[in-house]
Amino acid sequence: MISPWSFAETTGSDALSVEVIDRGDFTDGPFRGFMECSEVRPGVVLYQLEGRAETNFTLSSGLVAPDGTIVLGCMLSGAGMVVAEGNEDQSWRDEARLFALTPSRRRISYQVQSQALWRCLALKLKPNVIEQLATEDDLPELVRTAVRPGADPLSLMRSLAAPAVRAAENLSRPLYAGRMGTLYREAKALELLAHQLDALRHDDLPRIELSPRELNRVREARDRLVADLAQPPGLHDLAHSVGLSAKRLNLGFRQLFGTTVFDYLRDARLDLARQILDAGIDVPLKQIAWRVGYTQSSNFINAYRRRFGIPPGLHKRWRDEEN
Repeated sequence: MISPWSFAETTGSDALSVEVIDRGDFTDGPFRGFMECSEVRPGVVLYQLEGRAETNFTLSSGLVAPDGTIVLGCMLSGAGMVVAEGNEDQSWRDEARLFALTPSRRRISYQVQSQALWRCLALKLKPNVIEQLATEDDLPELVRTAVRPGADPLSLMRSLAAPAVRAAENLSRPLYAGRMGTLYREAKALELLAHQLDALRHDDLPRIELSPRELNRVREARDRLVADLAQPPGLHDLAHSVGLSAKRLNLGFRQLFGTTVFDYLRDARLDLARQILDAGIDVPLKQIAWRVGYTQSSNFINAYRRRFGIPPGLHKRWRDEEN
């Protein structure tokens, strides 16, 4: 697949136009990282992007999308704004965020802040997929309205719930290769799509929003929570340390990260364990479990299997065979 994009420093330097054929690796210029695009099934295109830059930069698409197309994406890390003509700018910072937009007949760009690692994953649904979902009456009204001919353009950003984050992370860090990898990617892409559509189905529900000051305290609490995964603070101690009640802290975690404090801690522990296994370090599973905060190896193994679909021992064996 060929996907034209342009990168430019936000300060106004000349844009660098590139065409990504399946995968593009960028080692110089305003952005250093990679971008992949692939059709995971007819009408569903997956985009993955990861990298960073020394200066703020803008990524613009040169794609011409037909009417009735919608993009459902996940900002997994980094900070910046989605700028779409006809809609208010949508910003994200550090935490996982769901974004949805209709790209046809307008300019759309991603203005990304420097230094921080930007990880983005998105599914573009072509009109035939939308029509099929609409026929099966399995399409949120928000999406159904946005893709109608002559509809107002859509661009929004919301918290990304923990199940969607897990699906996106699994999709961006596949456990399989070859034919199994293709099946795994399609399955995880459809799982992520289901979570995204479900989130948009409930978009009109009333929300309890925290103030910007409270959200900054929630971010501080997140940093304190993951500073020592082996011995993290308890919920009430953590909340007290940043001047919030436990209820407001959990509410803030749901608003920013789409999950509770407890679930965020669990996922952070298991993600670190996976990083250790991927690094190929020869460490016993019992020691990995202790390092990420599990006193019982059996609890660690069960949690890892629920998170990633396979036990850590099998993951380690597969990585060793690949290397």
